[in-house]
Amino acid sequence: MASSSRSHSAQSKYDVFLSFRGEDTRDNFTSHLHAAFCRKNIKTFIDEELSRGDEISQAVLNAMKGSKISVIIFSKRYASSKWCLDELVEILECKNMNGQTVVPVFYQVDPSDVRNQTGCFADAFAEHEDQFKNMPEKVQIWRAVLTEASNVSGWYSMNTRPEAKLVEEIVKDILKKLENITVSTDLEGLVGLNSRIEQIKSLLSAGSPDFRIVGLWGMGGIGKTTIAGALFNQISREFEGKCFMASVREESEKGGGLADLRERVISEVLGEDLKIRTPIIPEIIKKRLQQMTVFIVLDDVNKCGQLSYLTGGLDRFGLGSRIIVTTRDKQVLYNFGVSDVYEVKGLEYPEALELFCNHAFKGNHCPEDLLVLSKRVLDYANGNPLALRVLGSFLHRKTKVDWKIALENLIRISDPDIYDVLKVTYNELKAEEKSMFLDIACFLKGEDKDYVTKIQDDPNFAHYCLSVLVDKSLVTISCNNKVQMHDLLQKMGREIVRQESVKEPGKRSRLWHYEDVYHVLKKNKGTDAIEGILLNLSKTRDIHLDGNVFVNMSNLRFLKFYMPEYKGVPIMSSKVHLDQGLRYLPEELRYLHWHQYSLKTLPLNFDPENLIELHLPYSNVEQIWEGKKQAFKLKFIDLHHSQYLTKIPDLVETPNLERINLLNCTNLPYISSSIQNFNNLSVLSLAGCRSLVSFPRNIYFRSPIAVDFSDCVNLTEFPLVSGNIIELRLWNTRIEEVPSSIECLTNLETLDLSFCKRLKRVSTSICKLKSLCWLELGGCSNLETFPEILEKMEHLLEIDLRETAIRNLPSSIEYLEGLRKLDLGDCSELASLPEKLENLKSLKYLNAEFSAIGQLPSSISDLNQLKKLKFSGSRGLVLPPLLSGLSSLTELHLTDCNITEIPADIGSLSSIVWLALSGNHFERLPTSVKQLSQLRYLHLSNCNMLQSLPELPIYLVYLEAKNCKRLQTLPEIPSSVEELDASMLESIYEHSSGIMDGILFFDFTNCLKLNEKEAHKKILADSQQRIQHMASASLRLCYEMVHYTPYGLRNCFPGSEIPDWFSNQCSGSSLTIQLPRRSCGRNLVGFALCAVIQFEEDIDASGKYCNVKCNYNFETKTRLEANNNVDDYYNLSLNGSMDSDHVLLGFEPCWNTEVPDDGNNQTTISFEFSVECKNEKCHQVKCCGVCPVYANPNDNKPNTLKLILGSEEECTKIRILHDKVGMSGSYDDEDEMEPSPKRICRDQINTHQQ
Repeated sequence: MASSSRSHSAQSKYDVFLSFRGEDTRDNFTSHLHAAFCRKNIKTFIDEELSRGDEISQAVLNAMKGSKISVIIFSKRYASSKWCLDELVEILECKNMNGQTVVPVFYQVDPSDVRNQTGCFADAFAEHEDQFKNMPEKVQIWRAVLTEASNVSGWYSMNTRPEAKLVEEIVKDILKKLENITVSTDLEGLVGLNSRIEQIKSLLSAGSPDFRIVGLWGMGGIGKTTIAGALFNQISREFEGKCFMASVREESEKGGGLADLRERVISEVLGEDLKIRTPIIPEIIKKRLQQMTVFIVLDDVNKCGQLSYLTGGLDRFGLGSRIIVTTRDKQVLYNFGVSDVYEVKGLEYPEALELFCNHAFKGNHCPEDLLVLSKRVLDYANGNPLALRVLGSFLHRKTKVDWKIALENLIRISDPDIYDVLKVTYNELKAEEKSMFLDIACFLKGEDKDYVTKIQDDPNFAHYCLSVLVDKSLVTISCNNKVQMHDLLQKMGREIVRQESVKEPGKRSRLWHYEDVYHVLKKNKGTDAIEGILLNLSKTRDIHLDGNVFVNMSNLRFLKFYMPEYKGVPIMSSKVHLDQGLRYLPEELRYLHWHQYSLKTLPLNFDPENLIELHLPYSNVEQIWEGKKQAFKLKFIDLHHSQYLTKIPDLVETPNLERINLLNCTNLPYISSSIQNFNNLSVLSLAGCRSLVSFPRNIYFRSPIAVDFSDCVNLTEFPLVSGNIIELRLWNTRIEEVPSSIECLTNLETLDLSFCKRLKRVSTSICKLKSLCWLELGGCSNLETFPEILEKMEHLLEIDLRETAIRNLPSSIEYLEGLRKLDLGDCSELASLPEKLENLKSLKYLNAEFSAIGQLPSSISDLNQLKKLKFSGSRGLVLPPLLSGLSSLTELHLTDCNITEIPADIGSLSSIVWLALSGNHFERLPTSVKQLSQLRYLHLSNCNMLQSLPELPIYLVYLEAKNCKRLQTLPEIPSSVEELDASMLESIYEHSSGIMDGILFFDFTNCLKLNEKEAHKKILADSQQRIQHMASASLRLCYEMVHYTPYGLRNCFPGSEIPDWFSNQCSGSSLTIQLPRRSCGRNLVGFALCAVIQFEEDIDASGKYCNVKCNYNFETKTRLEANNNVDDYYNLSLNGSMDSDHVLLGFEPCWNTEVPDDGNNQTTISFEFSVECKNEKCHQVKCCGVCPVYANPNDNKPNTLKLILGSEEECTKIRILHDKVGMSGSYDDEDEMEPSPKRICRDQINTHQQ
């Protein structure tokens, strides 16, 4: 369904380009907007350079031109920057020339000041006119672009407040614009997709809260994958997790099978690189998936079992999730229970003609003299897009006579079959092009383009042949440079080979099916017709080969016996046995890959003159061949894990080697100095060569090369090498020093000396390495000094000094102005940091956990780019009095530092999200903590001197204050709790991640002095108000957001009584309550739950966990609903003995739970609390309580909590949203179809209005 045309937008590298004045907004509004874009998977370019030249860099220009949207943040000093104004000129040129979308944001400036250059903009232009009085046209251009940009519809910060709301609205606007851009670019050049996509969207019902799976069914080449891909690009942004899994049928047959595929799907959905080694998915991952809305495409499924394994049934993912399955077998969908099936049919005649013309004439116009012939071609293609593309590309630029000949060939096909139609193009290929096509179909589909051409006899000509196949639509090159082929074309190619000799595989040119290969090799039936053999050893039986098995295969050029790898770990098994040895290998061999080759050497008479790549992994070879052999074409030798290898032959006659992999060749004692003769060598891996004692001296490498000596545990001397080395890895070797000779490695970018436990000295000459980016010294436990940095090292980004014995850092470290990461963790001898750190302007990460540092230098406050600062375990640490300069800091870890006082200006850390202060000795937190508007996680456990808490930030979602045994005073209920509205809750929702997603968590475990009435009163009142405001705000937020998981609440504190407002309470662990008759569940939002846990005496609970769970079910006289589980309702982390009973209190939303309504009959709900722990004497539930939470404030329901109605502004917004979708406030049938939380929210507002 695609044409050959491509748009600039389709090639965009970024979604958004951010233009802003750094000193105005970088560390506040711009950083918040950028973070919000990232959370919504909006790929954004933001210029991180703090110092700029006079002209815009090419990288910035490229990023600008490669973006779909430019967002311009006009601030007070925007116009004072010549850079910003020049950037604006370029942005508007992109808008006017390329149609780029522009969105201005007027941040604390009046749009009229921008438009007319008045106010603060007038001052800036007065300076510009003075500076550029000889270039008035430049200033005039700046004025013109400001006027033009300010006339574009945008956002004014004074009209949308607070700032969090402004960010939210801008993100929504950008998402909508991107969706429109994506739709247009996705469909550009595609024919017949628009109507099909709209029909499938209606089946998907995006936005409804239920789970849906839709099947796309149709014949091969009909466009199922194209449609699914376009849909994925358009709507996947709306979901929390997404994954497009291509070629499920083909991928599931590889080494890792469905287990590998499932791992890849879950990893992509969660955005993490997971390693799931068990058949059953861990509960924690299941729970995370069930709380997410996901969009998954499973492409080319051919078995019901694949769906079952990959989706785990329809309850694995959260409500609102969508899955699309493409298949050729409709029964697969029906067997899995998929009822929404869309049949993808062939293109209608006008669509088919347009697509054909796009490829045959590179436009949508058909010449009049070829119209009749074109219609006949369309008849044979029968609406199949693949056939139309292939035939159109085949006929491009052909004469009318050629068209007629092609049609005569088609006429011979009495019953047109897609294979026969496609074969017409194949028949027109030249011999070399046919050969490459068949190689790809039989062996090389999915391989890297460069690899495919490199193993051919003439790589340059192979490039040409490949381009021909691409032009004729027979193969494609993916975005990651892989050679791909439609599976119909692959089947056609393999069928062409099979037809060469239907009954005798040994007379075919290529063998790939394991049964055919087994038959030919076992019975020694090979012939000179065979050019290539591919054998997946995991699928075949053991084969005992004759020593002359290849004698008759004189034209064999491709031989691959391989074991598929699963996550880098090959399936270990030797399947090919050479009991009689091997007497012959054909000299035509270009590619030889033999897993676990069992002999000590290749045949003596083997002539490798045509060999390009040699792979003998896990082999028994001692040397690949004896003596000198001419192998001028050889580029790659791979002998990894060949543990018997003792000698590399003289490779003087192999001058074109590019890569040598000797990983884990554990008995290899030395390397010949001839290694330096390879002018093209780019990779030399000797990692794990444990017998290697030394490396030849004075070796000079001419080409850029990566050399790896990692885990060469007997290598004692730093290799004396020179030349163009880019990467040098010496991890876990026995070297004792880095010599001054290292200065000759001027192109070195990575130097890895991790875990060189004998390393004692690094030469100061290291500062000569001007290209060095990464310096790894972690685990060098005998390294006591870090070298002086005598010259600037502008490119050095990261230094890892973890677990070293260094005692101090030289003051000259200030020369590392580009350094972004400095890791000093577990440097137990490090007592101080240099006084001057202010020149480390780019530093973002500083870790000195478990060091001996006693005082932080005051200059640390000048690191305004620092995002993570870690000093946990550095006992006796004294903080500087001023922290205000750390405006970008998001994480501050100071656990177990024996800190006695927290600086009063901690409230100036405006970006802080995570604050870890556990295990310290301060008595109170400064009141300025309330100002930390971004703070989400606050850790105060084991602060034994802490006596009181100030008012805390409203957005806090996790407070851990366990074992604060002197804590007795809590703040009054913050007035901000009453301001907990939908916009604030969305900010919490978007910024929070990690610990207990979807839960507000307050932990006062073992804070025994809180066991007093005043403290209890504050905790309970705070909890009650949070429940009422939070549930109400969640309802409103659910109305506005497509996908939203409501927040719950968890609270733990010492005590032994259920609060009075839990009217439903009893002793023991179970409780039953009655809901009011008639429409009992209509306004039910959730339950406040409470339990008192009695801890057994004399149990050392150090480091133990216990889980408190709650199960509940609904029952009427006519039916019983399935259990609803609140798994891990409370997950207690215990430390030491528990000296009192504890109250667990929380809120569990249940608005998406179906509550049975049985007319006039009452509904009963049964609750069962339980405690699970690993102690022999288990703790128990002493008593429990439940309080239903209802939405409607006018309902007079006893023993319940009622939500507090939101502001009139919010209510009005909900009514407007509701009116837009045409719903009424009455309880009719249509109303009952509305998602429950939205209906409850609307009912509440309408009742209030009445």
